[in-house]
Amino acid sequence: MTHLDVCPESAKKPVPFPSPEALFARFYREYRPFVRSVLLKHGRVEPREVDDLVQEVFLVAWQRRDGLVGGEQARSWLFTVALYRAANHRKLARNRWEALTGELPEPLVHPRTTQAFDAARLLWRAIQKLSTKLAAVLWAYEIEGRSMPQIARALRIRLKTAYARLHLARLRLALCTPL
Repeated sequence: MTHLDVCPESAKKPVPFPSPEALFARFYREYRPFVRSVLLKHGRVEPREVDDLVQEVFLVAWQRRDGLVGGEQARSWLFTVALYRAANHRKLARNRWEALTGELPEPLVHPRTTQAFDAARLLWRAIQKLSTKLAAVLWAYEIEGRSMPQIARALRIRLKTAYARLHLARLRLALCTPL
């Protein structure tokens, strides 16, 4: 009589079971289109909001993943959860859309702030119309607050030339800006 190995060594390998995450991923892929259609048809949910609500339904399913079953039982349970989520979504005030009528109110900005912005924009436009030599002296003196001897040294010009350019820049600036 020969000794037969009824259970060979290769058959004794453990059978891997899918992880809970893999099982839920398969559950999600299988039932997502159903939940989406329920929300659109019966839940009276806007199309732009349906994907968020689908995620909320499956969040509830994930929290109860240990008791999930498949088939018609899963479909009826998901149907009920989807309708409850849609009803709660409609009740929330943050999800209500309000149509704006007419003009928007003026922003609450101090008038001096808007005047300063307007003046800066006007000055920038006027300075762009000046030559670079005049604009450099005017910018350094009026905006940066440098002294005239500093400006003359930085630009490598005589002090009288720096004063002349400042005077000319101010005259041209006065002609450019309306009162």
